[in-house]
Amino acid sequence: MKKGDLLVLYIERIEVIVNILPNIAFATKPGVTMENLGIPDTKDNRKALEDNIDASTSYFDSTIEFQKKILPYSDTTDLIAAILFYESTLKALHTYEDYKKD
Repeated sequence: MKKGDLLVLYIERIEVIVNILPNIAFATKPGVTMENLGIPDTKDNRKALEDNIDASTSYFDSTIEFQKKILPYSDTTDLIAAILFYESTLKALHTYEDYKKD
């Protein structure tokens, strides 16, 4: 693959990691609501969720801006290794439930 294509893969994985990993204690599947988790649907809790989404979006946007400027200077071998590591991390999400004790 060309380095430009690798950069796209790298950024796609960063997006998932930034948006999912910090919240795995709550849910690992899409579509889960506060109500599903037993979190009261209050004004304060909705505001906290909105603030978290805004913070994640802001962080992701600034990270991607940086990555697009700097990442092209990375070694292709290192870039591939990082993509494979991120992919392995994302695959581990499927085993997260195994760590929960009944």
